[in-house]
Amino acid sequence: MLGIFKIVLLFLILGSCTSLGILKARSYDNRVIELKKIKNALAMLKSKIEFTYEPIKDIFSEISKVVYADQENIFQESLKQIDQSGITQSWNKAVEKNINLNDEDKATIKMFGKLLGKTDKDGQINEINVTNKLIDTLLEKAEDEKHKNYKLFKTLGSVVGLGICIILI
Repeated sequence: MLGIFKIVLLFLILGSCTSLGILKARSYDNRVIELKKIKNALAMLKSKIEFTYEPIKDIFSEISKVVYADQENIFQESLKQIDQSGITQSWNKAVEKNINLNDEDKATIKMFGKLLGKTDKDGQINEINVTNKLIDTLLEKAEDEKHKNYKLFKTLGSVVGLGICIILI
């Protein structure tokens, strides 16, 4: 009876450590995906500003539906708070809530929010272009980090779990 309990416990430990490794590895993948979605959203925002005269709220709503398929995102979160705290503060709060981005990503995306809705059409388009270039750089870094660390954390979780199991045997 004790032997079966020990085997089950060892499998639980191995499974838990492997799952934690996969979860950590997935955070690198989620960051890349989120940056790509933001880049697509900015392209859509740019074209909407350039060719239509829709209000920011309508554009954010459409971006949320098209790019994110109504999943929780920065644009949708901004819409919830835009009437109470203004566009810049609501944007910054929404960016802070995003768990897939690191601090460097958040700082870059917040810079975009400072001038959002405060300049003319050309100023907005220029700001989107600058932000797109910065996001390209962040995307390259994120993909490099993903390539370096994704497999490492998946393997590390399994190895640590296996090591704990060997120690307990």
